[in-house]
Amino acid sequence: MSKTCPSCGYRPIGPFTDNCPMCAEPVRNVRSDSARSRPLGSMSPVLKWIICGAVVAVVGVAGCCGLGMWQMGRVIQDAQKEAERMQAEREADRRARTVAVAAGDLLQEFQTDRAAADRKYTGKYLEITGVAERSGRGRYDAPFVILHGDDENAKLKIECFFDVVEPKDDARIKRLSKGQTITVRGEYDGQVSNVQLRDCVLVK
Repeated sequence: MSKTCPSCGYRPIGPFTDNCPMCAEPVRNVRSDSARSRPLGSMSPVLKWIICGAVVAVVGVAGCCGLGMWQMGRVIQDAQKEAERMQAEREADRRARTVAVAAGDLLQEFQTDRAAADRKYTGKYLEITGVAERSGRGRYDAPFVILHGDDENAKLKIECFFDVVEPKDDARIKRLSKGQTITVRGEYDGQVSNVQLRDCVLVK
């Protein structure tokens, strides 16, 4: 392959010539003219198709990934909005069904007429203020609190079960002391040996 002198521009110079015959400039490491000036159009059709196919594939994959990420983001946003909407509906429903009652009054109603008290509170979300007798862990390690109406020796008590507890609320339940007055909210769940509440939250 012939070479061109980078100093005086003389050409062609043989591939095995180390110095330009006109100006004696070293041309040992000068690239051949054909390698330097080979046009892109001289590539074989097969190579062109391979390069074009690779470019199209890369663009396609990037486009699909971008579209997929956008769609995933929309799905996540929609799911978050739906969860927030459902939570708001649950809170509104609970507020509409909330009945605030003292533990002593509630227990007195059940002692007087259990059936009437059960009918009255079925389907209600109760906010009960009473005296903590003790707390502990029940089935599936779920915490519970037992309340009474300022009569520790009463046979009938209120059992409050906390199914899902935030870490801060769990710590508050553990710190409860016997005789402490607290307020608990929860779904009325009938009477077995004691009056029972489920899905409870500790208010104060």
